[in-house]
Amino acid sequence: MKTTPHFLRIFTAGGAISPGDLWQVAALAQDYGLTTLEIGNRQELILAVERKVQREDLARRIHALEMTTDEPDALAQNIVSSLPATDVFPDTPWLTAGVYLDVLAQFADSTTDGWLPQLKINLIDPAQSLIPPATGNVNFVAAPEPDYWYVLLRPSGSVRRYAWPVLIASESVGAFARVVEAQYLAGNTGNADAFYKTVMAEFVGQTRKPATGLKLPDAQIPVYEGFHRMQSGNFWLGLYRKNQAFPLPFIEALCDLCRQTRVGKLFLTTYKTLLIKDIREADRPTWDRLLGRFGIRTNVPAWHLNWQIPDADASSLALRNHILNQLEEADVRTDELSFAVNVPFSEAAASVVIQQNRDVGDAASRPGSPEHFDVYQRTHQTTTNTQYVVVAKSRPLAQLSGVVEQLALAHYERLNTAAPGPMVDDAPVAEKPQRLVHACPDCLSQYDPRYGEPHRGILAKTPFDALPTDYACGICEAEKTLFVDVWID
Repeated sequence: MKTTPHFLRIFTAGGAISPGDLWQVAALAQDYGLTTLEIGNRQELILAVERKVQREDLARRIHALEMTTDEPDALAQNIVSSLPATDVFPDTPWLTAGVYLDVLAQFADSTTDGWLPQLKINLIDPAQSLIPPATGNVNFVAAPEPDYWYVLLRPSGSVRRYAWPVLIASESVGAFARVVEAQYLAGNTGNADAFYKTVMAEFVGQTRKPATGLKLPDAQIPVYEGFHRMQSGNFWLGLYRKNQAFPLPFIEALCDLCRQTRVGKLFLTTYKTLLIKDIREADRPTWDRLLGRFGIRTNVPAWHLNWQIPDADASSLALRNHILNQLEEADVRTDELSFAVNVPFSEAAASVVIQQNRDVGDAASRPGSPEHFDVYQRTHQTTTNTQYVVVAKSRPLAQLSGVVEQLALAHYERLNTAAPGPMVDDAPVAEKPQRLVHACPDCLSQYDPRYGEPHRGILAKTPFDALPTDYACGICEAEKTLFVDVWID
């Protein structure tokens, strides 16, 4: 996440927070004139505090409550976990809430000597889809063997993932993450084999060889909003705000109701939802009255929920709303697609990525020129960090909803005909002559001299041979020398 100095991030224990702590955060925030809070993509609370002095003072008061913030270390990262999915979605049998809390405690203990992770660390249950499995830099994924984890490493800004050759025991997760971060930040990466040897020479902990390789599930959009019955007979409730801002008076009232109805924990998801578990059937009318009192809706349409938006990013949120309004007017179904707006490919957990591209040549540099966007589609039905190919280049805002509509129609057509591959920009015409582009052999993305890559400073009509020798694929970082010539219609 790109941290802006106008926001304070409050970390949670893998997405869990007590109603008492959340109530105190809401009360303190109102002392500084704030009216809302946001849930971040990494299961953190985000408060908009404009003045630096106020932000520092609020952080000091939050620290006094034994909660952690990103002040003064703006590079610190919250640890993401699948803890909110326990008892809600299918899970790995040995991976209980207690296991998560024991692992998370290893990181809580480390804050006493001033260490807060700067790499993004995820604790993931592959049996569920509430938390995308590989959006972190160090991804611990539960193995079939009890109390052991696969490790997927992803360098910052890259979509390439490296599977660690051995499993890491639950009791050693914190120590392993600390060594990996120290070596990574020191630049001792080298190639994958060298990095493995460097880390293992320093790491002291329990490991074992995996019996089978890690298999991530196909991408699915989970149900994470509204009332749903749990196996115990109680209910869980997911709350989502279209503007992604929860009113602070509502948060206080919700926390009060949690205490009255004996709900001991609240959970934050990476989909910016607030999740409440174990609501007894007898208490459900009381919860309905609370939601009605503050005008909090449930049963939000699916096409509003399947979007990944950067934290505290009003322009990306406005873009999503613009596209949604256009699609709703046209009655376009997008339920089985997911979208990310201005999210790096390395952290995208969506089938379609929309990236803003203001530099589209001379026309874009003129005053009053409309914004332009590039649209990419995932090449395979995997969970995250897969390869994306461009399907529409430098499109103005007015054409975006049409591009999304074509993608949706092509998606459902493929479901009927089992035709492989994503939709491609500019459908082939029989009489159209072939032209040469240059394709990355790893992710299949293309360099097209007709368009260039203005967002990377490469103007349209720049020949491939004229690109600098250190040019690399913008998606997977493959070297220029590996590209192959491809003739397309």
